[in-house]
Amino acid sequence: MIWRALLLAASAAVPGAIAQENDEPQPAPVDVVEEEIQVVGELPGPPLWKITKDDHVLWILGVPELVPDGLVWQSDSIENALTRSSEYLPSPSLRVSVINPVRARRLIKLIRRIPDRGTLEDVLPEDQYRLFSETRLGYAPKRDSLEEWRPSVAAEELFDSAAQSAGLESGRTIHRAIEKRARKYNVKKVPARLSERYKDSPLFDSIREVSADAEQTCLQTLLQELDAQLEAHARLAAAWAVGDLASIRTHSGDSATGVCDSSTLPFDPQVLSQIESRVWALWLENVDRALRDNESTFAVLPLGALLRADGPLSWLRQRGYEVVEPDETPLED
Repeated sequence: MIWRALLLAASAAVPGAIAQENDEPQPAPVDVVEEEIQVVGELPGPPLWKITKDDHVLWILGVPELVPDGLVWQSDSIENALTRSSEYLPSPSLRVSVINPVRARRLIKLIRRIPDRGTLEDVLPEDQYRLFSETRLGYAPKRDSLEEWRPSVAAEELFDSAAQSAGLESGRTIHRAIEKRARKYNVKKVPARLSERYKDSPLFDSIREVSADAEQTCLQTLLQELDAQLEAHARLAAAWAVGDLASIRTHSGDSATGVCDSSTLPFDPQVLSQIESRVWALWLENVDRALRDNESTFAVLPLGALLRADGPLSWLRQRGYEVVEPDETPLED
């Protein structure tokens, strides 16, 4: 999410800023993938998309947004693709930072907190606040500070706590496991990273303009769909682990937080679209060069992006590459 990318970038410029804002101790992150990826029977394992140009190939692994703790997945096809590849293309990323650290601290407070020391009880309709309180007590009983955060931020943080309570963890652990494998086989990492630095970021300033209705709608949608979202992402991760393409394709490809993606709230949709287009353009440039220069390349992308009809696979077809679906090619290819 772009908003979270902004938070991380600002905190990098101001060490400890976010830690100071969140006064509750946070649990240490837990890897859901063990140091040695376990193998389960003869199941096919996570699906790989095969992109070809002449005799050059790009293998793409789509990674779920959430995975169960301790997820066990078969890795033979991934190992085979990595060992043959000379480059590894991680998911494209965006980093936005501000030059002034004092301003960064203030912006972090602005993003997270309700103005004038308000609470959610002050800004939400009574019935919505009651539902939020009941849900928070069920999934995050010790996180009283959520009461002080803007509705959209509280929604995202509540979702994270609920996912953790349901035994789900970020799919970033899969990305880290793949990166370990790439380093093991001396596969060169070629990132597509867009970095922008502002003296006075218009992206941050626009947060002030988010309407109360938009924030309340965001939180209400999250509260109503929370349990269904958790179940859907657990099923998707389980299907991914065993290569169940039929089940994977029934997933919409939506983000876990759906309409409550805070990156869609404070910023002009046109600006967001332009930024995302630039980030993906960098990734596509890397793909073009890799399919020209390398016999084999390995890439990782969000699974949701690969499931979209107008996503990266569509763009690659438009560029004249052959896209082979995972069930259209044998694993040994």
